[in-house]
Amino acid sequence: MSKSKKPTSGNGVIDGKATEVKKKKRTNPLEFLQQVRNEGAKVTWTSRNETMISTMMVLIMVVIMAIFFFIVDQILRFGVCSILPIDCVPLS
Repeated sequence: MSKSKKPTSGNGVIDGKATEVKKKKRTNPLEFLQQVRNEGAKVTWTSRNETMISTMMVLIMVVIMAIFFFIVDQILRFGVCSILPIDCVPLS
């Protein structure tokens, strides 16, 4: 099987359309601040209630995950201490 080649002109240059790179227009600081303000006005901000609910959900998940990892850690600690002949420090 042969790979398909892109068409080339006689001088070995690949034919195709090239895009020109245009220089960006420089803006003065006042115009920049106006643009920032306009973009900030387009942002959809969450309500206080949505923020509080999301925060509570995150805190609850952190507590659940902390308890989960504590239990897994204790199970692994018990398993390692019972298998290996090492002195494990008690929890108290």
